[in-house]
Formats: sequence, structure tokens, C-alpha cells
Amino acid sequence: MAVVSLKIGGRFYKFSCNDGQEMHMRELAEGLDKRAESLTKSIGFMQEGQLLAMICLLLAEEKQHLERSTNSQMLEQATDQIAQSIQNLALKVGVLAESLEQ
Repeated sequence: MAVVSLKIGGRFYKFSCNDGQEMHMRELAEGLDKRAESLTKSIGFMQEGQLLAMICLLLAEEKQHLERSTNSQMLEQATDQIAQSIQNLALKVGVLAESLEQ
């Protein structure tokens, strides 16, 4: 188990992670630290807990947006597949109708 010190919101925190995951953890923390810096610039000083909670809320909002977007894309794909299936069935029904007429 590795221990990595990460800066988030201008403060350092120590975390344990699997060996080899240190760089990934640093990259994630860097993104969070940038968000914290941006929040502090736009809103002003916040206590540590408030800042971290606000970052969590922003991440939850992004997650919700991505889920909605993904669900919308999945629904669109399903609709396209159903439309294609209906077209295929219509063609088969047409062929069957022609064969019955003969």
C-alpha cells in the first residue's frame, strides 16, 4: 500500500492507495484543487468543510448531467433500432402479402 500526499483546496491530505496508483490519485487531486481554486475566486473564502462539500455538489451535478445525457443517447439508439425493426417487418409483410396474392 502506498501513501500519497495530495493538495486539495490549498491543503494537503494523506491517502492510502494501491501501489502504482499514486500518479492517478495526484491527477484526480489536481483537478479537485483547480475546482477549489476557481470556487474560492468566484465565491470568496469558505471554510474547509464548506469548500469540500461544494466541490462534491458540483461533481454530483456533473454526474447527473452525464447520466441524463447518456440515458438520452441510449433512448435515441433504442428508438432507432425499433424503427429499423419496424421497417424490416413492414418489408417482410409486403413480401408475404405479394406471395399470398399470387
